[in-house]
Amino acid sequence: MAYAADQRPFTILHLEDSSSDALLVRRRLRIDLPEVPVLWAATESEFKRALAEKGVQVILSDLSMPFFDGLAALDFARTNYPLIPFIILSGNEDAKTVRAALRSGASDYLFKTELDDLARSILQVAGNRADEVGGMERLASRARVLELSAQLLREKDFTRALRKVLEVAVAVLGADRGNVLLFEEAENLLRNAIAIGFPQEFMERYPTIQTDAPTACARAFRGQERVVVEDIHRDPDFAKLGGTVCESFGFTAVQATPLRGRNGRMLGILSTHYDRPYSPPAEDLQTLDLYIQEAERVLGLLGTP
Repeated sequence: MAYAADQRPFTILHLEDSSSDALLVRRRLRIDLPEVPVLWAATESEFKRALAEKGVQVILSDLSMPFFDGLAALDFARTNYPLIPFIILSGNEDAKTVRAALRSGASDYLFKTELDDLARSILQVAGNRADEVGGMERLASRARVLELSAQLLREKDFTRALRKVLEVAVAVLGADRGNVLLFEEAENLLRNAIAIGFPQEFMERYPTIQTDAPTACARAFRGQERVVVEDIHRDPDFAKLGGTVCESFGFTAVQATPLRGRNGRMLGILSTHYDRPYSPPAEDLQTLDLYIQEAERVLGLLGTP
């Protein structure tokens, strides 16, 4: 994974009591992020001194360590350095432990068998940090997201958790309705799984969507990025469906955002809909993105039904 030349440089602090594990991580990051310095701390005092003196931008920590474990380090960092992203890298794959770490404010949780994903996770949380330091308003959004994420972590059922994610998205974006479509890989289509504000007739009429359809959801799926259509009646792709079909949808504007599983594969599409021409403000979309990052981890732990 290449390190983008236009990215601001940053320093990683790695808390790990095992020298052999620390060396494995350093060797991997030397390949994937060759321009990023990695500081190693093996003890509580080394960890706290590095935070105070070295200008750390990302924290990477083991979970199970004697005297000063990962959760204690996370609590210290969240209290004293709340803007520094904190990634847990652990051999502990217990779901309750993962939820506890995320609930406590960890930015991500990776298993030590997932070193291939480490650089991607670091770049992602470092990018989020760069966005967040723009002002207290964004920090407040992050706090709001963490509060909502803590509520989501209490869910034990995938379908209920998915509905809660949709409820938050509809509220954050001020939408009139919304739905989530899950990807059915065997049939290469999107299945309408959860809906809010739509009549049952809509669910029955459009139980699935082909991935090559001109709708916003299918386009977001193919492009693997958000699609916003301010007015479907003026959108050239929706025009291919014909005015009668567009009228039958019962909405005028739509935004569609991809949902991904823990391994980065497409899980489906979350979409919100509006009865009027509308484009959600950028700050609301940023808040949604932060929440979805947290939600994807929870949904990944619960597993699709």
